[in-house]
Amino acid sequence: MADPVPRRRFLQAMGAAGTASMLSSPSLSTPAQAQASTAPANAGRDPADLVFKSGKVITVDAAFTIAQAVAIAGERIVAVGPDAAMAAHTGPATRVIDLNGKTAIPGITDGHAHMDREALREVFPSLGRVRSIRDIQDRIADLARAKQPGEWIVTMPIGDPPYYFDVPDILAEKRWPTRQDLDAAAPDNPVYIRSIWGYWRGTFPLVSCANSEALRRAGITRDTVAPVATLTIEKDGNGDPTGVIVEREMQPMAELIWFRQASAFTHADRLRALPLSARAYHAFGTTSVFEGHGVAAELLRVYKQAYREGTLTMRVMGRIQLQPRLAARASKGAAAPLREERHPRGHDRLAQSRPLRGGRPGDSARGAALGDQPHQHDLAARDRDDRPHGPGADHAHQQLSLQGAA
Repeated sequence: MADPVPRRRFLQAMGAAGTASMLSSPSLSTPAQAQASTAPANAGRDPADLVFKSGKVITVDAAFTIAQAVAIAGERIVAVGPDAAMAAHTGPATRVIDLNGKTAIPGITDGHAHMDREALREVFPSLGRVRSIRDIQDRIADLARAKQPGEWIVTMPIGDPPYYFDVPDILAEKRWPTRQDLDAAAPDNPVYIRSIWGYWRGTFPLVSCANSEALRRAGITRDTVAPVATLTIEKDGNGDPTGVIVEREMQPMAELIWFRQASAFTHADRLRALPLSARAYHAFGTTSVFEGHGVAAELLRVYKQAYREGTLTMRVMGRIQLQPRLAARASKGAAAPLREERHPRGHDRLAQSRPLRGGRPGDSARGAALGDQPHQHDLAARDRDDRPHGPGADHAHQQLSLQGAA
């Protein structure tokens, strides 16, 4: 099952290429621009809370000025310019950080983040760098020792993340583990090894593996018929399932149909992972995300709880698809069904829901997020939806905007 080399090289090189091109940009170290000054967007007489000095501050203004220093008061940039200009904004309580020539950039907005998934990848354990069925058995047995009898063992796919190429060829046996292999490793627990998500790698097949107890709980027997033509339940010479499920489908239907509950994230999983995901994004300079693909109800609940508890450190915008009944209410000017929240630090980060705004079919998600009030912190309904949802369906989208705690 060889993978096309051009795609593989593309996937493996993209992350490194983006970082390298940014770090090698000549604009980051142009001496002539280092002393340039830009007018502060909101200059004031009160001392700043924070001053960064002696750096390369990329302003992204009209001239793409590279300044030395920046002063911040509260949540506003009050001055940008040479180090000397910061004296007027520095008081006894001002924290001054010497960048020592390092680069400071404006916060990055990720336009299609799926931010919550970053730390959720740690919920289900990795099998590690396995190179044989025995390696897989040893890892499963190790996981079983930390479980109670009957408790599910669900793992990430076999192979090397993030793309899991060349499986099962990287295994000494050149095959997938069967239910009997997994039974031997964890005789008292249901075991399910997940497949990769097809959209991530973009190549087939997707393969998952289950032991006998997992198959029993899923109701998969010798008589089970594959629910879709793209899914194959492999059988042995006696006609019994081997535990190997092969799919030529972008979404792992076996997991979604038979193992959905075992592989689902709990509310506690999501709530614990969200701040960790935000921290990982912050490490690369991301301060805002736009979940334009839509926010599921279970994720919205987590975002709102994290927001209320003060653990949300990311500015978040997202789109929520409304059901027809709510869409009809919104189209008549009814307020969106999400009430006002108050941030625990006392800031009204989430204003009261507003009625439907005048969107048009074909308005882009980007336009919804980057309108003429990019920093308004409200929930609003939009009547934009250019995708059909069935006869007579009348869907709308709410625009979600949350400002994380500083």
